[in-house]
Amino acid sequence: MEIGHFIWLRTHRARYDVSSSGVKPIPLNDIVKLGEAGNFIDDLVGIYGVDRKNLAITHGTQEGGNFAALTALRELGRIDNVVTVIPEYEPIRVLPKFFHLRQTELNIKESLTELLNHIERDSVLLFSNPNNPLGIFLGRKLLWELSDELRRRNAYAVIDSIFLEFVESNLRDLPMENMVFTFSTSKFYTMSEAKVGWVIGDENVIREVNGVLDLVSPLVIDLNLRYASILLRNRNWVRERNLGIIIPNVDIMRRITHEVSDYVDISYVEYMPILYIRAKCRGISGNILANKLFN
Repeated sequence: MEIGHFIWLRTHRARYDVSSSGVKPIPLNDIVKLGEAGNFIDDLVGIYGVDRKNLAITHGTQEGGNFAALTALRELGRIDNVVTVIPEYEPIRVLPKFFHLRQTELNIKESLTELLNHIERDSVLLFSNPNNPLGIFLGRKLLWELSDELRRRNAYAVIDSIFLEFVESNLRDLPMENMVFTFSTSKFYTMSEAKVGWVIGDENVIREVNGVLDLVSPLVIDLNLRYASILLRNRNWVRERNLGIIIPNVDIMRRITHEVSDYVDISYVEYMPILYIRAKCRGISGNILANKLFN
């Protein structure tokens, strides 16, 4: 089945590709210079403070984590409706349709808390946190409130958390009950030549996720795990590197926002590597504006 997303990327070529929504990748040769690799699973257990039973290893966030988590919940009979948001990373929005699941889409602007008002029994909230592209996010306190509400209503959340480390340095004590968080090395860790993903969350869902992965996905290459382990063990260095790229551009973002405010709305959260532009001009859609900028 053809999902049919990323038409823009398939049909355009440019000198500078900023489509990955990340910062400049770290070459593998530079990763090796950071130190020795350890046991990747032990590294994750230490970072998130979870048990091994709450953890699954995937090939990435979208192709492994989000897909496997939604498949697992469907196989467990926990899905009647999937709630997604607009704007959102395109593959997340189209994934429910790929599974032929009923879908509710919410328009958001300033906050993701609206999701808490749309939890129904046997529903799944599927969204990115921080949101890609708005950058708005649910902090730890709101995530715990979300977990409590999901448990009371027998519902679940699958949260694409690939940008979370841009805004949260401490990832311990995330709520596990009725929650699934998906991650990979492709954004914060900027490892582009190789990729590793992981999923943490509710023990019952993770058990099913591992079963799905055993069936449809081959084992992640050990060499990729070793590169990823080095990055995990040097998270502070990675954070400082990222901020060293992002912070000098903050003033530029503020200036651009002011200069073009008559024509577009720009949503930008400081220290995130992405921004979102909405065209104000009558008769000009986002696609038309993007094509004009491209040309």
